[in-house]
Amino acid sequence: ETLQRIVSTLANKNDEIHNFIDMLNHTIKNVQVNSSNVISELDEEFDGLYSILDEMKGCMTNTIQQEEARKIQALQDQLSQCSNALESSEELLELAAQSLDIKDPVEFVK
Repeated sequence: ETLQRIVSTLANKNDEIHNFIDMLNHTIKNVQVNSSNVISELDEEFDGLYSILDEMKGCMTNTIQQEEARKIQALQDQLSQCSNALESSEELLELAAQSLDIKDPVEFVK
């Protein structure tokens, strides 16, 4: 009778262990599925963030390029004005130098 109870207890414990193993296997599968789902969601989220960042990069790059073009144009305008002023100044210096060489007062007044 004692041996029968021990065998019965062992059989119950074996059933409990099998049930626990089944529960652990089920939990492992759930963890794997949940992890896979979370990774997929994370991938989607980061893909969206990359897309937004790439779009922002494009906008910022465009703004920088427009600002660069505007500044270069303004500097080229200043360069052109300086070149014109220098040319006029050189012409004026040449005229002044020629005027200094005139000895005749009547010719100088002309």
